[in-house]
Amino acid sequence: MIVADAGPIIVFVRIGRLALLQQIVETVVIPDAVYDELVIAGHGRPGAEEISQSVWIQNESIRDPRATQHFSDILAQGEKEAILLAEERQATLLLDDQRARQESRNRGIEVVGVLWVLGEAKRRGFVTEVRPIIDELLAVGYWLHPERVIRPFLEEMGEA
Repeated sequence: MIVADAGPIIVFVRIGRLALLQQIVETVVIPDAVYDELVIAGHGRPGAEEISQSVWIQNESIRDPRATQHFSDILAQGEKEAILLAEERQATLLLDDQRARQESRNRGIEVVGVLWVLGEAKRRGFVTEVRPIIDELLAVGYWLHPERVIRPFLEEMGEA
């Protein structure tokens, strides 16, 4: 089980690889604000119906919605709720926004991102190469720093 923000789920939908995310994490828990972003505001967009009918992506409310007021306004509501839900569940958080990742780490939450999912997919044999998937991410506008992020990751995966 992992708690997730909307961004990583959206990108896996956009590249047609939501099933790969499911293979790696099995159960994704999302807070109300993330559900609203993906399903309610996202109605009619790719993935919205699939997410709403999914049994492996589960919506859960945070215990104290007022707790989001203690975060910087720089963070989106979904990020705030995802951080709080991960904290409440003592769960790993799937999140890629750098400011939200830093806030999560400051709170002692383990944070992983899209590349972690790809690395796990390769380690477990679900994919043979991650480079083509990174190319797909970049093609849909998902930004990853070429030198600080992509190159070291590809080296770690033996694909440099």
